[in-house]
Amino acid sequence: MKKTILALVLCGVFAHGEGSFARECIPCHRQKNISLQKVFMDALLVYGGEENMKAGLAYYFRNPRLGSSVMDEDFLQKNGIKEPIKLSPKIMDEALEAYWQIYTVRGKLQ
Repeated sequence: MKKTILALVLCGVFAHGEGSFARECIPCHRQKNISLQKVFMDALLVYGGEENMKAGLAYYFRNPRLGSSVMDEDFLQKNGIKEPIKLSPKIMDEALEAYWQIYTVRGKLQ
C-alpha cells in the first residue's frame, strides 16, 4: 500500500513538473525555433552531469550573461542573451527536473 501511494505521489510531482516545463519553456523555444534537445546536449557537455547542469541552468536563467551561456557564438549573435526568467525556485526546479527526465538518455538505452 505504501509503495502504491509513493508511486502516485511521484507521478503527480513529475506530471506537475512536466506541466511547468511545457508552460514555461516549450512555447518560447517553439516560437524561436530553438531545439530543446540541442540545448540539453550543449548544457550537458558544459556542466557534465545532472546536478551541475540543473544548478548551472537555474543560475543562468536568473542571471543571463554572455560568459555563462552554453550556446555557441553564432547562436548568441542571432538570438542574443535571454531575458532573466522570474519563476519561483520550486517551479524552476520542477521544470528543470522535467527537462532532465525528458531528454536524458541515461537508463533509456537498451
